[in-house]
Amino acid sequence: MAGLWSGKTKYISLVYAGCLLVTLGCQISSKRSENTSSQNENAPLVDDKYSLTADRQQLEELRKNIPEEKKKENDELAFMSQLFADEKKTPSQIRDKFDSILRKKRELFQKDMTKAREAYVKEEKRRKDEFTKQQDEARSDFKKRKSTREQSTEFYNDLDAKRKEFYSAERDKREEFESDMRDKRKNFDDYAREKNSEFSQELRAYTKQFEDAKKSASGH
Repeated sequence: MAGLWSGKTKYISLVYAGCLLVTLGCQISSKRSENTSSQNENAPLVDDKYSLTADRQQLEELRKNIPEEKKKENDELAFMSQLFADEKKTPSQIRDKFDSILRKKRELFQKDMTKAREAYVKEEKRRKDEFTKQQDEARSDFKKRKSTREQSTEFYNDLDAKRKEFYSAERDKREEFESDMRDKRKNFDDYAREKNSEFSQELRAYTKQFEDAKKSASGH
């Protein structure tokens, strides 16, 4: 079995090393001239801290001129390769390891989403409290002055118009925030499904070789 799987592991490692060397030799000036819309189109689904990547800190000096998207792609390949590097591990052990890592990434994502929501609600409350305070102060100051019926009507109509405008703007901000949160959650779920699919494909190949090697070792 060692011969069967070590060959694949070495192959993946060589492919990764080759990609790294080729990328290091590429000119990246064209990347810097891409417009904003192009960058948005190529943006990853999730933030780097949620990505399933190997720890490549020791290679950062060599990789400093590689575009960030290529770095992430290489690190994800390395992550998948490392999962299958120990040929003594059973398929179920590897699956448990992958599920554990993905679960921790999901927990981190959920924690950050909760923090973002709490921060928004806090800021939203601050804005509303400040607006209410301003309206109360304006109302109090107006009552101290002698005013005609027309002036009073105009003042309160203006106050009500400002209130409607403020809360309309707040609803728009809330809708924009909720839309952004939905997009982030969808992107994370899409990313998780994509990586789980890639892992399952690799695991099927590993399982077949693992079972074949076990049969060979038992003489069947």
